[in-house]
Amino acid sequence: MPALLAGLALLVLLVAACDGDEPAAPTTPAATATPAAATATPVPATPSPTATPAAPAPTPTPTPTATPTATATPTATPTPTPTPTPTEAPTFPLTVEDSAGTEVTLEAPPERIISYSPGATELLFAIGAGDRVVATDEFSDFPPEAEELPKVAYSSPDPERALALEPDLLIMASRQREQIEQFRSLGMTVLFLDSAQNIEGVFETVALLGLVTGNEQQAADLVASMRGRIEAVTAALEEVEEGPLVFFELTADLYTVGTDTFVGELLTLAKARNIAEGAASSFPQLSAEAIIDAAPDVVLLADAAWGESYETVCARPGWDAIPACVNERVHGVDGDLTSRPGPRIVDGLEQIARLLYPDRFE
Repeated sequence: MPALLAGLALLVLLVAACDGDEPAAPTTPAATATPAAATATPVPATPSPTATPAAPAPTPTPTPTATPTATATPTATPTPTPTPTPTEAPTFPLTVEDSAGTEVTLEAPPERIISYSPGATELLFAIGAGDRVVATDEFSDFPPEAEELPKVAYSSPDPERALALEPDLLIMASRQREQIEQFRSLGMTVLFLDSAQNIEGVFETVALLGLVTGNEQQAADLVASMRGRIEAVTAALEEVEEGPLVFFELTADLYTVGTDTFVGELLTLAKARNIAEGAASSFPQLSAEAIIDAAPDVVLLADAAWGESYETVCARPGWDAIPACVNERVHGVDGDLTSRPGPRIVDGLEQIARLLYPDRFE
């Protein structure tokens, strides 16, 4: 039971970090016999506006005790960082279309922004607009300056609380979508940003935030830097013909990621083979037997912050024989880096690449 509760809490934080519709861990795990056929119990969206998935109230993400994140430096000659093309500063009044297709007009660059999205918060700071953010949701814990700002509710946003902060722009995500019109009816300008589903989607979000804040050049510089770092990793792995077979553990009750998720894309870029490839859902739940039969070369633990480790994983019945345990290749990863659609998604790729190919990265 403690493992199940910890798993539920972790799923809450993982998908809250993604700012999107989240999976809800079922009461009784249902798993497939083999990964490919993993009737992978999908994590259905919750009807209530709580953070991912329907579970106890979310708590701030603890600092993982897992292997710390470090920028992976390829031993191969890195691909030069693309030089961003200079962009003209946007003119105001400015009208843009948000993720819902709604036209949003700003009379001037916003000076008092409330962010209800952890990913958007990180991006605002990364493009130099962090000094204009006056409040964030309770999950926005990076950079440190964001953690110190006044907080607004992620799951049940309060219009009166927002009005008291006198914002000229609110950035809301999927979790707050049902409340957007209520905020607009009170005269507040709201930009809805649906959760990006892949890295290119993050780049599009960066460009839009750069446009509405007037920091278009800084946004272009950020995208160029991120692309350059991704290209450096893929260049270092160019000669890898077949990467290791990987089980990416979200929770101790064996939820993992499909190929159509941020983590799935990062694993693909790192030339890893995901044992859940072909699963029927984005966040399948596998059986222990299916994982043992798949014999993963590496196990990556997004639940390391909840106490999972090489010792606990390899002490599970039958797991001591899988290659990942035999060769001591069970590693913790930082879930915020791999699942939050923000500037640190590239840090997540570098961390995974370094763990999978330590001989290729310093």
